[in-house]
Amino acid sequence: MSLLPTIRLLAIALLAALAAGCVSDTTSGISITDRSVFIPSGRFAVDISPKGETPSHPHSSHGIELGLSGGSGDDTQGLASGALPVVFGGQTFSTTPVTLAHEFDFRFVELAYRYRKFFGSTQVFGIEALGGLAYADLDLTVASPGQRASESLQSGGIVGGFGVVWKFRPSTSLQSRIMFFGSGDDEGVTYASRLDVYVAQAIGRHAALRAGFAGWNVRSERDYYDVSPSLLSTIRVRFSGPALGLDLMF
Repeated sequence: MSLLPTIRLLAIALLAALAAGCVSDTTSGISITDRSVFIPSGRFAVDISPKGETPSHPHSSHGIELGLSGGSGDDTQGLASGALPVVFGGQTFSTTPVTLAHEFDFRFVELAYRYRKFFGSTQVFGIEALGGLAYADLDLTVASPGQRASESLQSGGIVGGFGVVWKFRPSTSLQSRIMFFGSGDDEGVTYASRLDVYVAQAIGRHAALRAGFAGWNVRSERDYYDVSPSLLSTIRVRFSGPALGLDLMF
């Protein structure tokens, strides 16, 4: 007899989990892909140690780095007849079939500690690791022939990354870096990742230009409305394209 309360609680928990699984399928997600976005970026870095190296030439060091990146683009998403609605910006896009038009503007700011290490006597190949704080801002507009809604999703969180550097010359290098961001915020930008591949060329002692390719993957896991049992649509934005950056180093 003492097992009955436990069995009852397990049954209630199981039913709740099944109900949550059903609720999670009440909306269609917002999916955006744009592979032709120009992605500008800027960095401001200060070496903590060692001193005396030419700042614009990649070298082993401990430093602090402030970075800014982002991009703007658009995409369309078709909802077939009978598809689940998209819930976004206080509106429900339930008419199907329909083509939704998406426009986005994404900005990302990071402040991180950076460790960079070059190996061997030639000091040609190096690796770097980064960790710190970041802020993500996604402005998104969704429109159909009869509706239009916009939201600004903003979140602060932590960022970490890893990169490799291969120097052709002291002032010219091929660099690649991958960064990961997480906020734990369902209503804002939940997480994001970025991949950069570019050639960097020093211009004088304290500046460098970077040119290459970059790609972003941004996601927002939406929570419940305060006044409605309906789930908000999850949001996934993927964009990539040519990248150009300016670095200032001291």
